[in-house]
Amino acid sequence: MNGRERLTTTFQGGRADRMPISPFIYYNNIFEMFDYKPDMDNFLRPDDFDLAEKFVAYHDHFGFDVLFSLGLLWDSYVPPSAENWDVTVTRTGDQDKQQRTTTVRTPDGQLKQVMNFERSSTYLIVLAVEKYLIETPQDFDLVAKYMPPAQYIDCDLMTQARQAVGDKGLVNVAVHGVFNTINQFRKLDDMMVDPVADEGFYRAMMEFFLDWNAVHLRDAIQAGSDAIELGGNLATSCVGPQFFRDYVLDYEKRLTRQIHAEDAFVVYHNCGDAQTIMHLYNEMEFDVWGYVTGPPFGDVDLDDALRVIRPDMALRGNIDQVEFLRTATPAEVNERVRHLLEKVKPRGNWILCTSDFPFDGQPYENLHALTEAGMQYGAYT
Repeated sequence: MNGRERLTTTFQGGRADRMPISPFIYYNNIFEMFDYKPDMDNFLRPDDFDLAEKFVAYHDHFGFDVLFSLGLLWDSYVPPSAENWDVTVTRTGDQDKQQRTTTVRTPDGQLKQVMNFERSSTYLIVLAVEKYLIETPQDFDLVAKYMPPAQYIDCDLMTQARQAVGDKGLVNVAVHGVFNTINQFRKLDDMMVDPVADEGFYRAMMEFFLDWNAVHLRDAIQAGSDAIELGGNLATSCVGPQFFRDYVLDYEKRLTRQIHAEDAFVVYHNCGDAQTIMHLYNEMEFDVWGYVTGPPFGDVDLDDALRVIRPDMALRGNIDQVEFLRTATPAEVNERVRHLLEKVKPRGNWILCTSDFPFDGQPYENLHALTEAGMQYGAYT
């Protein structure tokens, strides 16, 4: 089987010739291999670096099955200027630390967002929102009335990635689910209170961003994305199963159905706590859950996950890249993978993967060891 066949079979709930080997790989990993220092303003879409070609080359180097995860423009959730939506962006700072203020003027009022960017390493830039666009119900009214269609995925990159990946794997743009999307516009603390303080306001936001998401996700699929990876890492065990069932589940389920209607797969991304809510994932109809993260960076008990999660759902992850993969020896990586795959092989539907993306400085010999162990222990025949 080639990588595309292997991943497709696994996503469909079947057994391929072996378990796919597909760590979650991010921009910094690609930039590091090719020693490319990204510009602060063009970190997510550099004009002098071929992300699609280099992503595939990175996977070829380690023998990974390709799951192309790039393309989310996470600094661009506020669309640019359009009719009745006049956007001004001001920047202060330099190439290592920057504050970006976005002001939106509409016929009925003004909105403002403040974002702080920092180069956490040579190859990785991180973002934190200081002031959110939606602070009051009145702010949301302006967004709902005037905000243009979404443009937070680089659909041109999806087309380039589909061509570059070929039969080596799948294009799987990693974006946000409905609940996570609201957090791009509204503070998480407020989102947790909204269903109790003003349920009508909360549900109006969820309905709006469900539809707003769906249109752009359809564009990404038509441009070449075989799957959509929906970020669900904000509604974790901490919200509790009742909150998740009452205020999150139905919206994520409806978005999943709309993606399936476009003949694309759905991967659900919760790279943290999930122990108390993962049984609800069985109702959500997505094809893959990543990343089955155990302690200390998540609370998932692997044995419970194997027992609880429906057998036709593929699982992905459980290899700690924060500490273990960075500090282990190749022999320890081999033993960790052997132990994991012996446990999950009877179930099948497993993708050998990290619990999220590796940080800079990940030992390449350990990534090679991950592949070698996957090949050694992951065959079903």
